[in-house]
Amino acid sequence: MPLFSVIVPVYNAAKSIERCVKSIIESGDSDVEIVLVEDCGKDDSLAKCVALAEKYPQVKVFHNEVNRGVSYTRNRAIDNATGEFTLFVDSDDYVAKEYIPTFKNLVAQGIEFAVCGYYNHDEMHSGVCDARAWTDFEGQKTCLLQEEIEGLHEQTLLQQLWNKLFMTEKIKKSGVRFDESISIGEDTRFILDYIAKNDVKEITLVNQPLYHYMRDNNGSLMYKVGYESVEEPLKNLRKMYAIMGLSEEETDARLKNARHNITHSYAYLIMHNVGMKRKEKKRLILKLGEGKKLYRLAYKVYLKEKIAKLFKRK
Repeated sequence: MPLFSVIVPVYNAAKSIERCVKSIIESGDSDVEIVLVEDCGKDDSLAKCVALAEKYPQVKVFHNEVNRGVSYTRNRAIDNATGEFTLFVDSDDYVAKEYIPTFKNLVAQGIEFAVCGYYNHDEMHSGVCDARAWTDFEGQKTCLLQEEIEGLHEQTLLQQLWNKLFMTEKIKKSGVRFDESISIGEDTRFILDYIAKNDVKEITLVNQPLYHYMRDNNGSLMYKVGYESVEEPLKNLRKMYAIMGLSEEETDARLKNARHNITHSYAYLIMHNVGMKRKEKKRLILKLGEGKKLYRLAYKVYLKEKIAKLFKRK
């Protein structure tokens, strides 16, 4: 049995999958199996995956018969994972050489749930790469999850799969699965369900960016917003507040404020979706439930930003 199963869902990743797999191979060793599940992409991703499996004995390849989406694909990978611990890596991304050794060291210490920092690459727009980690300590520290979880969420260190260590047996025995009915926040829900169903009390923070996240374009949040109910992120927040031990009264008060913020954020993202027609933008914003006032506000902000950009160019 390998120590780690590294799960990689693959879709239209012909240009990046080799870099991704090589980075895992270079970071890991014989203790690692890499589970690739190809989801009927439109490029030659499957051929690339098969070639990698022929080259590296650590690589296992599975292929969906029809396109099923990333949640189904990850669930299938979990079913075929044999490692003691599970790590998730996205096919567009890659890991640092210290990624597997760091998690291996944590396992040797008896640590079962951990999170590390990451590099955020914005190659599509600014070309900037910034590190997301902590500023108040060095090395690693173990703390009560109940006290740390909200801070992790605010720092965007909770929501991702690929900077965390999971126990495979706990995933399977507790029946934690990716929700195939949603397309936004499914990673966060999986993490919160894992914590709740396994009664995870502690988390170890590793103050080192070990993962390279490559921000994409068409697969980004902006292109999904509007087609997913505002209720879904609110469900995730409710789960997080339960882990924090908040009362029903405080939870409801927080969710009321969160609903307002999420609704306005969704309206902003919908209005700035360059691939969407104005008529569709209006339909989706009105669907958010705050009426024409929200649409007018979002459109006003959009015009102001557009005018500001024109003046900046001049």
